[in-house]
Amino acid sequence: MKLNNTSQEPLYLQLKNIIKEDIHRGKYSAGEQLPPEEELCETYGVSRGTARKAIMDLVGEGILKRHQGKGTFVREESMIKRELFSMGGYSETATTTGDALRPHILSCSVIGADDYLASFFQVEPGDRILELKRTHYIRDEVLIYETAHYSLDRFPGLERFILESPSTYSTLKRRYNIEMTYTEKTLELAHATEEEAAVLNCDPGTTLYVIERKSYDDDDAPIHISSSLYKTNRVKFTITVNQREEKGSRAPREPESI
Repeated sequence: MKLNNTSQEPLYLQLKNIIKEDIHRGKYSAGEQLPPEEELCETYGVSRGTARKAIMDLVGEGILKRHQGKGTFVREESMIKRELFSMGGYSETATTTGDALRPHILSCSVIGADDYLASFFQVEPGDRILELKRTHYIRDEVLIYETAHYSLDRFPGLERFILESPSTYSTLKRRYNIEMTYTEKTLELAHATEEEAAVLNCDPGTTLYVIERKSYDDDDAPIHISSSLYKTNRVKFTITVNQREEKGSRAPREPESI
């Protein structure tokens, strides 16, 4: 692929954007080494100075990291780390570089409950359900695509309050005095559809993590159900097991947010 020599955009900036796009799309994973400057020059038809300028800009942005005598690598610190056993939400998630995840609402609509949602929320098929679609991103990169559902029979007017806070749980607690007591999560792998790939800026068929999350209150009444798609090359999941908790009764963990 050659760069556009007739464009008003400098060649180093074109190359920088291509490399950044390749990282976002998973061509280069966190910790992976980039091709040497000579190979970048040959591939894209640029001078060594142009390739070096593009790389150094990405190093300055914290996307790449140079190791003397070894080469240039995608920074491991740009990975998101999520604790699977945690009830905490996205607003508390960050990378080791301190970049907080930021939510962006794609749509907020009222739909009729299908059989699956009706069974979960213990309502009738066709009853009003709030469907919230959001992305969560760091800097300009979307890393998570989330679809969440809430029963409007239980939370009337939630569609009007959903924008009050980045944390939906904070809104539920403040508006409806709801306390989330426990959460069930399942983790699977799936391949991105055309629509999902467009949202996550990856290729159709890209492998994604899928986490389904079901939350309940102290009376075992359902609060919400969500499905979140994660880009596998940018997220690491961890599991922390406390043997002392396993031997005795486990107290519910205070939730942070949804």
